[in-house]
Amino acid sequence: MENYKHYIPDLKLSIEKNTNNVPNNNYYYVLKDGIIIEKQRTLKKAKELFEKLVTESGFKPQIRNREIKDTHDYELDKYFLAKEIYWANSHKYRGKGGQGGRGGV
Repeated sequence: MENYKHYIPDLKLSIEKNTNNVPNNNYYYVLKDGIIIEKQRTLKKAKELFEKLVTESGFKPQIRNREIKDTHDYELDKYFLAKEIYWANSHKYRGKGGQGGRGGV
């Protein structure tokens, strides 16, 4: 049997199917504060009731500011930093003068 759960923690409102909180009978249950409000045969009907309850509550999701750095960008930053360090220090390892070099003959 397929499980389903959609939950808004701030409202303590959920739609659940075949979870530990509701009977295992393939119905979709709408719960408020862990108490079953209604059961529906289809997810569409359960979502209609769920959305109605959310609208009536006046709930507005909080916008959370968090910086998400793409791992690809992070890898590129590491590469460019390594490249800068290499070129900043490479002069230390160049040969001094001699034929074919830039050491001034």
